[in-house]
Amino acid sequence: MKKLLRVQLIFVVVMALLASSISFAGADSPPESTNDSEQRFIIAFKSEEFPSNYAGIINRAGGEITYEVSQIGVLEATSDNPLQFIKSLTKESDVLSLSPSIDVTLDLPDFDLDGEAVSGDNPGPVPVDENIWEAGWQWDIEKVTNNFASHDVHSGTHDVVVGVIDTGFDFDHPDLAPNIIGGPEASRTFVPGTEDSWDNHGHGTHVAGTIAGNGRMKGIAPDVGLKSYRVFNRGSAQQLWITDAMIAAADDGVDVINMSLGGTRVVGQWFYTDPETGERVRMGNNQAADVVAYKRAVDYAVSRNVTVVAAAGNSAQDMSNPSKVADWIEGNAGPEYDVNGAAWFVPAHLPGVVTVSAMGGGFGTEDRLSFFSNYGNGAINLGAPGGDDPPAGYEGGDTFKFAILSAYPTYFDNNRSQQLFGENGYVWMRGTSMASPQVAGAAAAYISQVYEETGKKPTPRQVQNRLQQTADSVDKTGYSEYFGHGRVNIYNALTR
Repeated sequence: MKKLLRVQLIFVVVMALLASSISFAGADSPPESTNDSEQRFIIAFKSEEFPSNYAGIINRAGGEITYEVSQIGVLEATSDNPLQFIKSLTKESDVLSLSPSIDVTLDLPDFDLDGEAVSGDNPGPVPVDENIWEAGWQWDIEKVTNNFASHDVHSGTHDVVVGVIDTGFDFDHPDLAPNIIGGPEASRTFVPGTEDSWDNHGHGTHVAGTIAGNGRMKGIAPDVGLKSYRVFNRGSAQQLWITDAMIAAADDGVDVINMSLGGTRVVGQWFYTDPETGERVRMGNNQAADVVAYKRAVDYAVSRNVTVVAAAGNSAQDMSNPSKVADWIEGNAGPEYDVNGAAWFVPAHLPGVVTVSAMGGGFGTEDRLSFFSNYGNGAINLGAPGGDDPPAGYEGGDTFKFAILSAYPTYFDNNRSQQLFGENGYVWMRGTSMASPQVAGAAAAYISQVYEETGKKPTPRQVQNRLQQTADSVDKTGYSEYFGHGRVNIYNALTR
C-alpha cells in the first residue's frame, strides 16, 4: 500500500481527556479543503487493481491524488474544479464511481461521571493491591462469561490475535501489555504526521481492555493477542485510513478485527450541483465509492479468514428501514451534494460483518436495548452489554456504574479511577463501541479453542454461527430486532 502524506489532517477536539466516555460509532463532518473551491473525493475503479494509467486519469481530470489503497482499487483525490473533475472521471471506462470524502468523527453521547462514588449500591473502593474484577464492578464481563467461568474453560492464546482499529493503545498499561503482540513496534498508525499507535484519547485502550484485559480488570478473552491499528487521534479520521487499516490488519494475519466506529453512508447515487452554473451531474453509477471501499475491505479481510466485528451505531435508529436518507448526510457532504438512495450504517450494515447492538443490564437493571443503540430486523447479529441510563427514579449518585468499566491510559489523570481503585488506568464508557469488543473477544476465544483442539482455525462464517447459536435469548425466543440472535455468551460457545 502507498500512503501520500499530502493528506491534510483536521483534528476536531470534542472533549477533555478526563471526561472521555461513551461510544465511538461516528457522526460525519464535512469534507475539508485547502481553499473555497477544492473538494475531496473517493474514487473507486471498476477493478480492484488500479489500471496502469490511474495517476494519469486523475491528473488529466484536474485532480491530485492524496491517498491510495491499492489492494482494493480505491483512492482519494482533491480538485479545485469539482464539476469538471466529476464529468471527466465519469467518462472514464475504468472508473466505477465517486463520492464526497466524508470524515468519520467521534460521536460521544456523554454522561455524568461526577456523582458520589459510594452513594449507591455498588462494590465500593478497591485497594490498589486487590483485583477489580473480583470486586463485582465488571457486570458486563460477568454476563458474557457466566461470572468469568469461561476463563476456566479457555481464555485464549497468542496464536489468535485481535486487530483493534481505533485510537491506539496505552502499550504500558499493566492489564494490556502482556497481550500486545510485538509491543508498539508491531502496531501501526494510519494518521498522517504520526509515527506510532499510542493512544491520545482513551477509547482504543478501553476497547482493548474489554477484549483481552488481564490484570486488575479482566476482558472476555484475557490471554489472546492484541494489535493496534490507529486511525484516530482525538477527533476525526478520513475513511480511507480506516479501510487501509482493515487491509493492513488482514495482511498481518490477525484473526479478528474490531471496529468500534462507523458512520452513515448512502447506498445509491450521489449528485453534484455546480454552485455557479447550477449544472447537476451524476457521480458514477449506483454504487457510491465510499461504500464500495468499505465493502471491498470487508471482503478482503473475510477472504483471508478474518472475522470482522463492528458496532451497530449510537443513533437509536431502525437499521432495517433505511429508505429515506437522513437530511444531515447531504448537509455534511456540503450544499453542492444530494443523494438518491438509502441510508446505511457502515461498516456495520455490510455483508460479512458481525453487527452488534448494545444493551444495559448492570446491577440488576433490565436487559433492555440501550437508549442510544441502533437496531433493526435483519440488521443486528448479536447483542452485548454496552451500558445504559440508570432505571427511572434511581436516586443513587453512582449512575456511572451502569456504563462499562475497562482500561484507560495510565498517563491520563483520572480522579474517579484514583478515588475508587487507588491509581489511574480505568474508566467507564458506554455505547455500541463497548458492545462490539465483547463479541470480538468472544470470537477470539472460540477461534483459539478450536485451533488448540484441531490445529485449524474456523472460518468467519463458522465463528459467527457458533456465537449466534449459543447466545442467550433476551427479549424473545428466536431472532430479535433489538439483539439479533441474543446476547453473546462465550461460556456457552466454549462448552456446548
